[in-house]
Amino acid sequence: MGKQVKYFPAAEEMYDEAAKLICKAASEALVCSGGFSLVLSGGETPLPLYRRLPELALPWERTDFFWADERCVDRADERSNYANAAGAFLNRVPLLAENIHGIKTELSPEAAAVNYAEELTGFKKRTRREKLFDLVLLGMGGDGHTASLFPGSEALNEHDKLVVAVPPPETVKPAVARVTLTFPALADSKMVLFMIKGEKKKALLESKNDFPAKMVKSGKVIWFIT
Repeated sequence: MGKQVKYFPAAEEMYDEAAKLICKAASEALVCSGGFSLVLSGGETPLPLYRRLPELALPWERTDFFWADERCVDRADERSNYANAAGAFLNRVPLLAENIHGIKTELSPEAAAVNYAEELTGFKKRTRREKLFDLVLLGMGGDGHTASLFPGSEALNEHDKLVVAVPPPETVKPAVARVTLTFPALADSKMVLFMIKGEKKKALLESKNDFPAKMVKSGKVIWFIT
């Protein structure tokens, strides 16, 4: 597993570099498998990047979008990771509806997790790709969580399931149940890109502490920090 760390003096530079990385990953994926599978993260950090995406010459009709995690709220709810991505760029680009793989929050968290795992397995089998995801975009909370993999959570010990339900976190808002990809799902990727903002998170990264984000594995893990 390769690991790269790059620091940026300004957030705008980080987002510009992330946009270039996405374009490169998409081009390479088209050559390898004929399509590009991209995992979106939630939270505030990736939104400026998402707003840039419509300006990029991406293979929109050959790109499949997935989510690293989702809050169990209505898709129209402002707390929804799907809604945030839709408002930032999904509604502004020529996508195929069948290529948008949102987590079905109208189901119970447990049923949604099973349903999403089946969708991921079916997608990989149908497309005959070597890795489930070409690129996974992730962030990190101040406590070191990523996706909805929180410190002390039972989900950290999952070694088989691709997706699990997570109860409402006690230390992070919104305090609603979640559905999240697991470490095995994230590891079935060619590349993971973390985008990190803020001195508190930077200090945590530079510490010797263990935390969920540090446990993520992939073909290549890249950290963009500003």
